[in-house]
Parts: sequence; structure tokens; C-alpha cells
Amino acid sequence: MNKLSKIISILYWYQVMHSKKHLSFSAIISMIADKFAGIEDRSGKNSSNSIADIMLSGLACMYFQSVSLLEFQRRMERKEQRNNLRSMFTVQSLPSDQGMRNVIDQVDSDVAFRPIFKELFSKLQRGKHLEQYQIFPGKYLLNVDGTQYYSSDKVSCKRCLIRGHKNNQYHCHQVLQGAIVKFGLRQVIPVMPEEIRVQDGDEKEDCETNAFKRFLTRFRKDHDKLGIIINADALYATTPVIETIRDHKANYIFKINPNNHKTLMDNVQSLDKSKIETLSLRKNKLIIEWVNDVELFTSTKVRTNYIAAWELVPQKDGSNKSQYYGKWITDLEITSDNAKTIIDGARAHWKIENECFNSLKNHGYNIEHNYGHGSENLCYNFYNFTLLAFTIHQIHQLVDKLFQEMREQFGRLGSLWERIRSLVDLFFFESMEMLWEILSGKRDYRVPPI
Repeated sequence: MNKLSKIISILYWYQVMHSKKHLSFSAIISMIADKFAGIEDRSGKNSSNSIADIMLSGLACMYFQSVSLLEFQRRMERKEQRNNLRSMFTVQSLPSDQGMRNVIDQVDSDVAFRPIFKELFSKLQRGKHLEQYQIFPGKYLLNVDGTQYYSSDKVSCKRCLIRGHKNNQYHCHQVLQGAIVKFGLRQVIPVMPEEIRVQDGDEKEDCETNAFKRFLTRFRKDHDKLGIIINADALYATTPVIETIRDHKANYIFKINPNNHKTLMDNVQSLDKSKIETLSLRKNKLIIEWVNDVELFTSTKVRTNYIAAWELVPQKDGSNKSQYYGKWITDLEITSDNAKTIIDGARAHWKIENECFNSLKNHGYNIEHNYGHGSENLCYNFYNFTLLAFTIHQIHQLVDKLFQEMREQFGRLGSLWERIRSLVDLFFFESMEMLWEILSGKRDYRVPPI
């Protein structure tokens, strides 16, 4: 290695190690505290707590996945004149539960959370941690999908959507969520979501594809140079969505429904077989076929590239049974060199449902729990608190060596958080890192009971 190469290598590793410090728990909370402190407090003099203390308290509850966190910390404060929200989350004054909700209800979600998601993403970029997520050089899969996280036939606010039939209607909150994913990587990187709701001045109900157009416009303002491939289901395989993606200098991979894309399927089936290219992998067990430049809709003359895949599964009788993977369209030119990667990327769409939504709903985050509905932004803000906590946890697992060492001591991630919650409720710690060192076995320390 010559002198210049050594210098470049040293600078690279310095940048990586420096970035890890900026992605430590304390550094992340410090950044978030600064962002929250800049939020306009619209509650007037109705609250004795600062806006930063209130927002950080809300985040802490979601971080520890504990609705009773504040109660335990107030008890600790009364007995010891100290608490873990102060030492870990820099909360100077603990708010009451109702006081916290009243203030959070008035906070503009986009103003409060978008700068934080953007900064976390930028920190991952600067530290080279996102490079492993590239599906092609300079291009990342951005999975998008909608989900519902609240519904009630009694409690509602002006942000609620109305769903159901005329005699069986209910109110709900829905969101369009995006996340950077990579086939083979467990961690996902969520980005700022877009609320699906009635827009000001519009009497029509909002929908997922309209929310996507707003989502992509705002995402591009935050990440104007990032190469992205929108990965979504058949709902998005329409001319307006494709044109929106082109306008924002992005690419797409969309699953298709043959029943809803008959023009495309008729065009593919009418082609001479010699024009449909085929690739056989895994000893001819995985079959991929594709054709470039085929008409998607006759009415709009939109042209796209078609790809399909299936697997031949050996049966006991010696025959092979076809296991259908799916059919997709993409504006990426398909070749024998990239066909398998495109299929892997397309099939990674399930990660937004499984690794993101399923985790938020069924693995401790309780995204569908009603933390209080409010009249303005409370419900959506608690969604964002929960998503932000989940994102921080994903970053811990991705880049924080101390967290990873602690994680190895527990067989199940849920068991780790149960232990953390019980300790935080009962004992005082000078920092989060101190707690992690104890749980990872790096520090032999007896914490006195409160």
C-alpha cells in the first residue's frame, strides 16, 4: 500500500469511527433535544414544562415501550431528587401525563419530526452505514406502503378519515410509510411518513396514492440527490404515479395484478417467444423471464419493462411444482446481469410490512394503542414518536457496538427490553451507556434500590 492509499484508508476509518460517536445514544438524544427545543410552543402559559422536556418525555415513553414510564420516574424523583429521564434524555422537568398530551396535540408533526428523520439519515450517510443498502451502485430501494394505526366508531378528530359503509362507518388514522431496505439485511431505515388525511380546503377523502405524491415531493426536498427505486405493490402501477416518479428523477419496481393490467399481459403474451428473455438459476430451479419496452396502458401509451419469476420445487414423486413468485414492472432496463437483483429487490417489498409495520404493531411498540386522541395532532404525533423510537433502535442494532454486545446476552430482543424497562423503573443510572455496560457484562455494578 502506497503512502496516499494509507492516508485515504486512515481518513476513511476516522470518518467511520467519528460517525459512530455521532450515532451513539447520547449523541442522538442531544441532537433530538436541540431540534425539539426549536419548536414553537403553541400552548401559551398553560404548561410549566418546556416544549423540549415534553417532547423528549413522549419519545422516552416510546423508546422504552412503556406507557407507565413517567409515573415511575416521578416516584423516583420524589424519593431521590433524580430520575432516568433527566440522566438519559436530558428532561429537566417531568410533565404530567395530561399536560404532556395537551401540548403534543398542538405540535405540527412535520415541523417537529421531519428535521430529525432527515438528520439521522444524513448521519448514516456520512458514516458510510447506508452503502450496504445499495441495490445497484448509487441506488437504494425505498419501500412504500400504507397502513392504519387507529380506528374507532366513537372517538374522532378533524384529522380522522371516515371509512366503512353508510350504516357502518368508523373513524381512523392512516399513514403512508417509506423505508430504505435491502434484501438480506434485517434492519430497515424508516423515513418521515406522510399522513393520509383530508387536506385543508379539500372535501374529498384522501387516499394512499395521493399521499404518495406528497410524500415523494417532500422526500426529494430532503434528499434531492439520493438515487432511489420506489418499491411498491400493484396499487402504484398507474400512469399518474409513474409520471410522478419520473418527474422526481426516481425509478420504480411495482408488483402487478394481471387482472388489472390486462393490456400489459396481452402485449406480453402476444410477443414472439424469441423476444421474451429467460434466465435459469439454481440448477434450473429458479426461472426468470422478462421483456423490455412493452406498452402498459393503451390509453396513455406508457411503456415499461416486464419481469416475472417462479421456482421449480422438487416433489417426492420426482416431478417439479412451480412456486409462483410474482410479476412486476420496472423502468430499469432488465438484462441477464441484473435480472436476479431486480427480483430480489422486488421481493424485498414484504420488509416494509414485516420488519416495519409488523414490528410496530406486534413486537412491543404498540403503534395501534390509543395514547390519547386529542383534537389536532396528538394521534399522529404519537405514531411519529413510536416510529422515531423504532428508528433509533434500528440504528443501535446497525452501528452501535456496545448495544450489539448487550444484545448478544439475550436470546430474544423482547427479553432485552423487558429487562431494560424493569431496571429503568427501579434504579437510577448516570447514563444509558452505563446501563448497557452493566447488561453487556462490561461493568460490575450494584445499583442501590430506590
